[in-house]
Amino acid sequence: MGRNKKLRIRLESLRQRITDHQIKIALERQRTTPNASLIRHWAVEIRAWEHTIGHLERRLKKRKRHD
Repeated sequence: MGRNKKLRIRLESLRQRITDHQIKIALERQRTTPNASLIRHWAVEIRAWEHTIGHLERRLKKRKRHD
């Protein structure tokens, strides 16, 4: 498997994890007594993954060849 394909697979995986965590946050906020520390933890993970996605997208763009 080529490097770009591995990067695209990793990007898709991170995007899916972000979506899953956003759903968890929404469900937790709907509870009568939401757990703020859990919400904060998931939000921190989302920010970290968004940072990683930005880094990986820059790497992917650098590798594109223009003929």
